Amino acid sequence: MILSRAGLASTALIALAALAVVPGKPSAGERALYTKAQAVTGAKYFAANCAACHGAHLQGISGPALKGLGSLPGQSVAQAYSYCATQMPQDKPGSLTPAQYAAIVAFILKERGHPAGATPLTPAVATKSDVTI
Repeated sequence: MILSRAGLASTALIALAALAVVPGKPSAGERALYTKAQAVTGAKYFAANCAACHGAHLQGISGPALKGLGSLPGQSVAQAYSYCATQMPQDKPGSLTPAQYAAIVAFILKERGHPAGATPLTPAVATKSDVTI
């Protein structure tokens, strides 16, 4: 079969898309940092405190997207947690408990494809984790 230039270009784009690295996609051996139950709780805190600016699906509205291409490039769990705990929500920075911020980060990790495990993400672990969110 002979492909036209357009056909070759389309085939090349499809092949590149299949090989593309998805931001926030965990590597095969990545350890779990949160529990499913914690992410569910975090989703509730996120909906009440974050979704108005960051969107219900983390797509970004008046605040930046937290999921998807180009979101949170290279940011670690420690960086994300520390920023959230001291700067968010924008109208009431630091108004949630450390455990609530950890639950929100757990929800973001879940939404970005990181695996859940048997141990919840604690504020102490979150502040030291170098895992890329």
